[in-house]
Parts: sequence; C-alpha cells; structure tokens
Amino acid sequence: MNAPLPAPSRIAATAPAGVVRRFFRGGWSFERILLLAVLLINLAAGYQGWARLAEGRSRAEERAAQETRNLAQVLEQSLGSTARSIDVTLRAVVDELEAAAGGAHALRTEGGRDMLARYKSWLPEIEGLRVFDAEGRPRWARAGAPPGQGLIGAEAFRTLAGLVHDQLMVSPPQIEADSGVRVLSFSRRYRLPDGRFGGVVTAAVPLHYLEELLAVPRLGSKGLSMLRYEDRSLIAVQPPIPGEAGQVGNKAISAELTGILDSGLQAASYLAPHMKDGVERINSVRRVAGLPFLLVLGMASEEYLAEWRDDLRNTLALLTVFLLLTAGSAWLVIRYHRRLQAHAARLGETLAELRDRDKVLRVTERVGGLGVFSIDSRSGSTRFSEQFLQVFGLPPGRPFPVEVWQQGIHPDDREETLARAAEVSSPAGRAFDHEYRYLWPDGQVRWIHGLAEAERDVEGQSVRVHGAVRDVTDRHRAEISLKAALDEYERLVARIPVGVFKIHWTQDGRPCFDYVSPLFCEQCGLDEAAVLADATTVYLSLHEDDRASFDAMCHRVVRTLETFEWEGRIRAGGRLLWISVQARPTRMEDGSVMWEGIQSDVTGRKLAELALRESEEHARLLLRHSPVGILKYDNDLKVSYCNQQFARIMGAPLDYMLRLDCSKLQDVRVLSPLREAIAGNIGRYEGPYRTTYNGHDLNIAMHCAPLRDEAGAIVGGIAILEDITERMLKDQELARYRDSLEELVDERTADLVAARAEAERLARVKSEFLANMSHEIRTPLNGVLGLAHIGYRDSRGRDKARDTFARILSSGQLLLGIINDILDFSKIESGKLRVESIPVDLGKVIGGALELMEERASAKGLILRFRRSASLPESCLSDPLRIGQILINLLSNAIKFTDHGEVSLAAGLEGERLLFQVTDSGIGMSEGELAKVFAPFEQADNSTTRKFGGTGLGLTITRRIVELMGGAMVVHSRPGEGSCFEVRLPCVPAALLPPPEAPPPRPGAMPGDRRLAGLSLLVAEDNEVNRMVLEELLGEEGATVTLACNGQEAVDAVRGQGMAAFDAVLMDVQMPVMDGFDATRAIHELAPRLPVIGQTAHALDEERERCFAAGMVDHLAKPIDPERLVEVVRRHAAAPLRFEGAGGAG
Repeated sequence: MNAPLPAPSRIAATAPAGVVRRFFRGGWSFERILLLAVLLINLAAGYQGWARLAEGRSRAEERAAQETRNLAQVLEQSLGSTARSIDVTLRAVVDELEAAAGGAHALRTEGGRDMLARYKSWLPEIEGLRVFDAEGRPRWARAGAPPGQGLIGAEAFRTLAGLVHDQLMVSPPQIEADSGVRVLSFSRRYRLPDGRFGGVVTAAVPLHYLEELLAVPRLGSKGLSMLRYEDRSLIAVQPPIPGEAGQVGNKAISAELTGILDSGLQAASYLAPHMKDGVERINSVRRVAGLPFLLVLGMASEEYLAEWRDDLRNTLALLTVFLLLTAGSAWLVIRYHRRLQAHAARLGETLAELRDRDKVLRVTERVGGLGVFSIDSRSGSTRFSEQFLQVFGLPPGRPFPVEVWQQGIHPDDREETLARAAEVSSPAGRAFDHEYRYLWPDGQVRWIHGLAEAERDVEGQSVRVHGAVRDVTDRHRAEISLKAALDEYERLVARIPVGVFKIHWTQDGRPCFDYVSPLFCEQCGLDEAAVLADATTVYLSLHEDDRASFDAMCHRVVRTLETFEWEGRIRAGGRLLWISVQARPTRMEDGSVMWEGIQSDVTGRKLAELALRESEEHARLLLRHSPVGILKYDNDLKVSYCNQQFARIMGAPLDYMLRLDCSKLQDVRVLSPLREAIAGNIGRYEGPYRTTYNGHDLNIAMHCAPLRDEAGAIVGGIAILEDITERMLKDQELARYRDSLEELVDERTADLVAARAEAERLARVKSEFLANMSHEIRTPLNGVLGLAHIGYRDSRGRDKARDTFARILSSGQLLLGIINDILDFSKIESGKLRVESIPVDLGKVIGGALELMEERASAKGLILRFRRSASLPESCLSDPLRIGQILINLLSNAIKFTDHGEVSLAAGLEGERLLFQVTDSGIGMSEGELAKVFAPFEQADNSTTRKFGGTGLGLTITRRIVELMGGAMVVHSRPGEGSCFEVRLPCVPAALLPPPEAPPPRPGAMPGDRRLAGLSLLVAEDNEVNRMVLEELLGEEGATVTLACNGQEAVDAVRGQGMAAFDAVLMDVQMPVMDGFDATRAIHELAPRLPVIGQTAHALDEERERCFAAGMVDHLAKPIDPERLVEVVRRHAAAPLRFEGAGGAG
C-alpha cells in the first residue's frame, strides 16, 4: 500500500567505489574504523527505524481492518436479531390465519386488523403488517395503516406462491405507494385448510430504521457504513453520499469489492484507494448470514494512520539526534584515542593481563556467566573466579580447597554429591550436573547447581576438571512461592464473582464436568456432587425456550472448536436468571476436547438493556412531541434533523425542512447564531423573522449550541426555536404598566426589609431553642444510656436483665438519631452545614458504614451485600463524614422498609462522579409516594409511619447534603418490588493515602489489660448521675477518677494537687459557679501541657468551635459513647509523657 523505504545495504552500495578506496588507502587505522562504525551504526539505526515504521503502518492497517470486521460482525448480529424477531412475528400471524381458516369462524375485517395491530406492537421498528390473498389482493392491514398493494412485487409473490417449503423472503427496497416511504418487505406464505396456497403476510421495515442501525458503529468522522442487497443494489448508507452513488438501488461498486463478491467469500477486508468522495479507506465486507444483505464498513486512512504519522515524525527526529550524538561521540573518542597512543608503551603488560582475564571471561560466557573453577586432577590445586567464592559465601581472595567444599555440603546431600563428583574423574567420565544444599560460613543454607566435566589426556586419564556453579536458592524459593500461588488460585476461584468450570467432551460425544466452582453451582441452583456426577442436570435447569440455541451452539463449537459464547436463562432454586457462558477448547491427546470457561450472572445487565430500550423510545417521543422546535444541522448548515414543532413554527412541511440548506435562507438574521454554534460558541437571536417558505412574519427566540463527536471536534449544531410573537405582544402591554408599578415596588421593598429583619430574629430564636432543646434532652439521655450500658455490661449470665438493658440502649440510640436528624435539618435550613474537601479513604468510609449496618440487617434476617466496581478509586477529595452519613442514612432506610430478601450497596465511578446505589427488596413506593419521599417530616403515608416509625427527615437530610456537596440523588421504585436510591457526587482526584498505622501501645498496657490502667483523670461535671456514670465507666477501664462539681472545683484540684497529678481532664461545658470554658483557660495557665477534653450536650458546630477556641484538645458530645470516651482519653492522656520523664530521671 506504501512504497517501501530503500534498504540500508542498497544505500551503502550506491556510494562510489572510488571514495571507499581513497578512504582506506592509508590502511585500517582506528580512526577510520571508528568513522566506518559510526556510519554503519547510523545506517543500521536508519534501517531499524524504517523497519519499525513499516511494521507500525502494517499494524495500524491490520487494526483498522480488524475493527471494521468486528463492527461488521456486530451489525450482522443486530440485523439477524431484527430479522428473527420479524420472522417469529410473521410465523405467529401465519399460524393464527391458518388456525382461523381451519376453524368454524373465519376472521372478519375488524378481527383481522386487531390481530395485526397486536402483532405490530411486538415490532416497533416495522412500518406495518399486511395480508394478501392468493390472487395478490390486499386483504387486511394493521388498523390505521394503508393497504399497500405495492409492498411485494409480482415476481416475489409468484415465488412465494410456488414454494414447496415455507421460508422467509426479503424483497429489495421499494417505495410504498400509499406513504411514499422506502421499505424492505419481509414476507411469508400461508396455506388454506386443504393445503393450497392461501396468500402472503408481509412486514414492511422502513429504510430509516436500517440507517439508524448503520449510524451506530464508531468509524470516525470520515468512516462509512453501507448495506446492499444481494444483487449489489444500495439499500442504505451512513453518512449519506451525495450524488448518484448514494441513491437507493445504485449498483455501482468498486473493482476491489466486485472481485471479493465474485470470489464467493463470506467476509473480507480490502483497501479502497479511490472512493467516490475522494477518501481512501480500509473496508470490510460481510455477507449477512440467512439474509440477502451485504455489509460494507470502512475507516478512513487519514484517521487510522494519524498515530503512525506522528511516529514517523518522531522517528526521523530521533534518528537525526542519534546521528549528531554518534558523530560527536566519535570525534571525542578520536581525540581521546590520540592521547592514549602516547601511553601505549606503558600499557603492554596490562594488556597481556587483560588477555588472560578475557580467556576466563569467555569461559564464563560459554557456561552462562557463572562462577567458574578449574581443579588439577594430579596436584589438587584449584583456580576459580571471584564470583565462584561469592556463590559459596566467601570473600574475594579467600583460599578454598576441595576439603572445605566437601565439609560445607549439607549432611543430607553430602553422600550423593561426593559420589557424583567422584564419577567426573573416573574412567567412565560421567559429567557432573547436580543440585545440592550448601552451608555458608554464616549458617545460611543455600541451594547450589554445579556443572563439571573432565579434561583428559591422550590415554583418557583426567588431567583437569573444569566447571561452574550457580546459586539457585531464589529459584527454589520461587518454586515454593509458585506452589503457594497455586493454592491461593484455588481459593481465589472460590471468591471471584463468576462461576468457573471444566467440562470434558469425550470422543463419543458424552460431556462430564471435571471441575465446578461453588459459585457455578450456586448460579445453577444445584449441588456440586450432582453436577459432577451427571452433566445433564445443568442442561435440564436451562429455560425450555433457550435450549434450542444452546444445542445449536454446542453442535457448532464441538465441530469447529471455536470459542463457546452463549447467553440464556436458567432456573436456579425457583429464580429465573440470565447467565453468560464463555469457554475455550483444548484438544487432548486422545482426541477428546477439554472446555475451560466461566459463567456470569448477567440478569442485571439484561434488565438494564430492556430499561435502555424503553429510555430510548421515551427520548424519541420527547423529541417528536416537544413544545419547542428542535433543528440539527451540519457544518455546511444543511439540516439533518427537524422535529414537527420546528416545521410548524416555520409554516413549512416537515420533508421541506429536512432538505433545507440554512445558508440559503432569505432572512439572514438567524445565520449569525447558527454559525456561532459551528464556531464553538452559544448563538442567540430574539426578534422578528420572515419565513422563507411562505414569507410569514413572526417573532422568534433561537438558541444555538455546537455538536461535538467523541474526539471533541465540532460536527454541526443544534437550534432550539420558540415562537414568541404572543409573548412580545404581552411584553409591550406590560411595558405600559411598568411605570405605575414602580411606586408599588418601593412600598413593597420597605415591607420586605422589615420582614427580613423579623425572619432573621426568628432564625436566631430557632437556633437558640434547638441548642437548648438538644442540651436539655442530651444531658439526661447521657445518664440513661450510661447507666444502661453499665447494666448491660454487668448483667452477663442474666438473659432477661441483659435483654432489658439492650432494649433501653436501642431505644436511647433511636431517640438520639431523631435529635440528630432535627439538628442536621436545622443546620441545612439555616445554611450552616459545612462540607469539607479533604483526602478520603473510600474503602474505609464504605467499610465503616457497612459494618455499622450489618448487625441491624442480620437482626431482621436480611442479606447485606456490597458490589465494588473496578473503576472506584482508592481515594478522592471530599467530606468523609458526609459520605458516611449519606450511606448510613440510605442503608438504614433500606433496612427499615425491608422485611425479607436483601439490601445491597454498589459503588463505582461514572465519568467524573462517584456513583453509590442502595437497592432493597422492600415494600417499594408508588408514583404518588415518590413525589413526596423527600419532603421534610413526611413518609410515604401515615400507615408507613405507624408501622416503621421515624421522623421523615432522613431522606430529606440526605438529599440536602448531596446537593450541598454538588451532587444529585434520584430514586427508582415500584410497589412491592423494592427501591433503588442513586447518589452521584463529584470525584476530585487525590494522591493515594498511606496505609493507616496502628496507634502505638501505651507503655505498660498489654493486650487484654484494662485500657486506662495507670491513668489519673479529673472529671468536672455538675450533673450527679453523669458524674456517677463517668466514674463507673472510667473506673471499670482501670483509671483513677477525681470528681469536681463545677469548673472552680476542677481548677482548685489542679492547683492543689499539682499539674503532674492528672493525665487528662474531662470538662463539662455548662456548669454553675465557673463554666467549662473559663475553667479550661485557668487550668492552662497552671498546667499548659495538661490536655482538657470538652464534653457538652450541645451538638452544634458553634459549640465545638468554642471548645477548641478555649484550648480544649478534643470534644465529646453527649450522650457519650463508652468506646469513643476510651479512645479519646487514650489519644490525649499525658501518661506517656510522664513515663518518659520518669525514665529519664532514673
């Protein structure tokens, strides 16, 4: 396809012989040799660059050919699927017609039309169904469709009438007489009760449906996809080809394509250098199996060779740089060589020594670069390399007689190794090739591989023994690791999310499973022993309607040994699943075939495909019935799509608009926004306009935006049009009232200022009320939960009491959740909820949420699943607290409304957004309930509230948090089928987080000890019950507790006992005499390094900030969680500091 570059040898041969003779006239000096070497190296580099470029171009062309072949195969499958659907429908119509003809009552006209309308609903892609009698007269058509006498030609009709066996016939494209639409006709004959030809049933497929199929493949901006009939006439082409070559029915094809089709090949690829549009392409042609169609797909060379051309430029640049570097290096070497010649005399002895060493190196290279040795058989003297000593763990220059080697051999290997070594010098002359263990001087056991062979004199006696040794310890370790890896593989197979199997197909055609993974058996709903005993049990679990396709695939791949790929339904334990099976064959020595493959559960994908098809249909209906006009055009301002509303506003027929060239519009005022979009900008026009079709004057608003392909290149624009004539008239009317409204606006503004001041006052009152309410509820709740925790801990062995305390804890946590929901909702309403942007370990956040919800799901007998997509990053910049709150709220909500089944969490990356999906099998919601599911203080209905409880704030808060984080949240649900909540959040990349380090253990605290043993803590708390709870919790963990009833007593305790008396202070915030803030400041003046930990019943951020501003090192919100209490005290307690100080003093 491209002229080859000249070979380097030929280039060299073109040099004049006289130049070469003159160059070497002075002899083969070092400098001349060096320059010749530089020349040859550059010629070799040039040849390698040429070869690499030639190979790169060949690979690019092969990739393009393979990609077009793959796309052609995909299109063939799509066409075949559509044809099979049409054929199934035609068969059903024929069966019903024949059954009706043989029954007591023949179908009447309305009944026939109803039947056709029913079957038409199966095939949204066809234009209509029609029935013709034996004379070719139209009998019925789908209700509302024209009879369509011209849908099937007379010749095709006679062919169908004369067929002995029923078969599907596809006619060439025709223009339907009634609608003027080009269609393809799929036809089948039907018989009368006596077996005679009764007529024909025809389904008409409009060509625009096929054009939509051809537009799907990704062939680049200049790619081409074409469908031709078996007589080589054109059916459809994308993108459209201007002129006669793009007309339906055109039979002009290239000579290359003619040669392929004449050869009878099923599929082939070829280079088409001279296309009608002047673009060179690699085309792939494929005959559609079972249909009279030819598929031709092409990819432009300027697109698939773009990367190769960049490589060409880079290679030329590198060769140029290489030439300059080698030439410069040669010049420097020549200078250095001339200096060395002055010292040549003094290097004679050194060169002789180097020659001796070179001999040793050549021996080393010959045996593999190992440690080499030589032993004199008569004297026993040895010579060896430094690497030889390294193999045996000895430093260079160390003597190493044979006796030392013999003593160092591992006792278990010594006898056999010495026996083999003795055989080397024996008359039999057996070579030594053995692996043995050797004990290094430092005690290490190393595996050594030794090779040795004797040098013999003319009498056959051994003169010297030459050999080499190599340390193969790493290889032995690798073999051990390999065995461990194989064991791990077996465990991995049991954990991967696909079923794995091996099935042996014997020569007599009997299948039997050699291996099945646990998940394979679970997907089939069968026991492993039953599957291994009888392979037909798996076959019997297949859905009856899918067994035929499974059998056909099995028969084909057993014969051809191609890859087995099949999708179908299977009954597993009362459930109907979609599975995908893939397997590859291996021909065994006995002629049988071993199939190894995987089986995946693709039920979700199949359901998603159905939903996608419905979504695409909805999108088409929206465009068709949009209240605004929508126009799509290319870079030449030629219309490629127009909806009915756009044509209606312009007062022109739809077919006129679809042929419109916008550059020829009479009113040029709209050309500017249309061109702005092509330039990559947003174009707008609002004002008067006169239509080109009928000269009608109106006022319009037009917005134009660019359309881009996958590479980001602009391929056209889209225009949104509104008729604002009526609005303009209203605006003119409103302008007359504007002046009189200004006075009213001034008055109203004054009222709004006063209202705003009142609203701000009410907001402050609301915040103060919520803070006080939180404090008044959390303070006694801290005592209740603390005492309940103590009672639960101390009631081991008393089941009834333990259950009572567990219920108190559960009820208290529920009440705390309600309080937190109200406070979060208040923060959101007042705009005070803060969202951070810090590195987030997504695995840790998700794992924490699942761990928290697992016990609650298990208590209800639910299965809690997690599916992590491979696209989910390890970390990102976001708010870990809010992400965890979102997941916990959604999982808690799903568990609450699910009585049986499962709740699943899926996490992945969709574009540049994190995607979380929480799905349950619970009660579900209707459309009306979905409309108010995010309304605050509401649930689906009152009965739901009575049955499941809750404030109705959880989902409202979750959605507000998602929106504050810049994300979106949607819900899908049906009554009785469960719900699916989807959350999408921005994903800002972050550097990988280091693995979390375990906190260092506190000196003196051993695993299993009381965690606060040895600590002295000062507790300041004005509530007597809370003091008792803290004293009990801290004392149980081994701490010494000193109590203070207010801040002043805490300050006096520190002043009186000294700063070294306490390791930490737990300080309540609201106390009489002196509050916690003043007490903290006073304690820091006395003991600056003594940590003070705040505890407050206020859960607002303002309270936390006041704690830190006062000098507190951490904050505990009431009710205090015992585990959180111990964790915070251990993190901040000053005991390690006192311990280090004591050690230093001693």
